[in-house]
Amino acid sequence: MGGRSPTARCMHHWPTRSLCLSMVILQAISINWYLMSNLTYTWAAIYGADLVVVALFVFAFLMASSNIRLQKHSNQLSPVVLHHTPFTYIAWAVYALVLDIKLGVIFANFSTDLDEDSFFGPNTLKTSIALAGIVFLTFLPTNHDVKEGHRKTLIVSLTSTVIFDILDGVDTLDSLFEKETRDAMLPGMADAIIVIICINFLLPTVPLFTLAKTQFGLSKLPERLELLHKFGIAFIINLPLFVIRMITWHGLSQGISIFLLKNIIAMGVVTFELLEHFCVTHKHEHNEQNHDNGRYRSRPNENELTECHNTAMERKGSNI
Repeated sequence: MGGRSPTARCMHHWPTRSLCLSMVILQAISINWYLMSNLTYTWAAIYGADLVVVALFVFAFLMASSNIRLQKHSNQLSPVVLHHTPFTYIAWAVYALVLDIKLGVIFANFSTDLDEDSFFGPNTLKTSIALAGIVFLTFLPTNHDVKEGHRKTLIVSLTSTVIFDILDGVDTLDSLFEKETRDAMLPGMADAIIVIICINFLLPTVPLFTLAKTQFGLSKLPERLELLHKFGIAFIINLPLFVIRMITWHGLSQGISIFLLKNIIAMGVVTFELLEHFCVTHKHEHNEQNHDNGRYRSRPNENELTECHNTAMERKGSNI
């Protein structure tokens, strides 16, 4: 696995990890300022939750370094050799939860009051929220040292859409900054958008949990978790965002977003993969059942064996 020494193998991730932590801190400072300046300065207490998030990220990095070191020194790599790394998904889950709380407060109280001409207006807020994509982009690769092979393919297949989903969610928030558009929405639609965006930030916990459970592809991938992740991408995130965009486009005369095409492609690809999976599974089970039935029919039953035995005994007696 490369010609690096064990120390270099473990240390080369730390610049990226430092960038990840910097993005977490920068995002926290920016969004917390919106809360403090538009509500009350008592929201400075939220920094306590941000410190917990930073600590969890550091724990995740340390556990990942330990596993990378074990991979370097192990002659035969196996799931037994490596440690389970729960902080990989716990850190992201807590980070997303804290972020969701902040966004819920902002968009429920003062998002329409933000001034476009102010530096701390809607654009800076959207940019701050979008930093979650960079956080994920720098967090994931520093938790493993996989470079190629089926493990790399598995990691890419489970996480390749996360950044686009995050940016898609941020783009959907545009309509919540305009008071006229928000007032024209159907009752509960604004709340539904906020809930979907919050789920969008939490959803990467599923692939991170799957990767941690399989030691980043070293052991067999649980089929249910893979299907759950695909289902979530298509029908929990992209389908609601597609519906929202169609409503704001046709019902509220808002500009159309390029992410509408992304929603359609994601739903189509995942639906095809799910159908293909179930068809292959059903065919495999059908073939196994036919094989078992044929093997059962090829064996004589108990009555046939008894009848043959009696016939043989009768022939033997007549010969005597």
